[in-house]
Amino acid sequence: MTVSFSQINMLKSQKIYATFVNGKVITKQFYDIYQQSFIENTLYTELFNNLDHFTQLYQHIGYYLNFNVEGEFFYISRSEVEEDADTNATKIQAILLMIARYWVDKGFDLDDLATPVIGLNRSALDDIADQAIYNDIRKALGIETWDKAMTYLMDRNFLYLCGDKHYILSSAGVYFLNRHVEKYSEESL
Repeated sequence: MTVSFSQINMLKSQKIYATFVNGKVITKQFYDIYQQSFIENTLYTELFNNLDHFTQLYQHIGYYLNFNVEGEFFYISRSEVEEDADTNATKIQAILLMIARYWVDKGFDLDDLATPVIGLNRSALDDIADQAIYNDIRKALGIETWDKAMTYLMDRNFLYLCGDKHYILSSAGVYFLNRHVEKYSEESL
């Protein structure tokens, strides 16, 4: 069924476009620091409910609308294979992998990174910042500090702020992290 433009919420459509062109993903839920809980993302719902319309719209303006079912998020790309070569994707993946490596080395469960009461806190960030190898990688990515690395992930909706320097991964962050952990596990067999 084709949806006409008049049936689409124009303000939400504009917000969706602005979110995408600013390099962000749109997740099904986002963490609201004031309510201290995950809440529904109305932009995700608008995309999901009008998927055919938005798919065609983005094709008309030279993009692919990508829907990641497992991670429950949307993003756009210029081509279907762009994500592997994209500089932003490389930075995101590298930062997430460093966080995961630190987390696993400490004996923690990766799922805890998406749990608001646990998450990545100030002391964990300080520990990561004390590791020379992580700092070398961060600098090679062109990111000045670990605070800026966290901001980089937050600005793209891969990480949410839960409190003062206390972060949790979004569903997109969890998806990318798990995907790369699985790839690494398969390669090391």
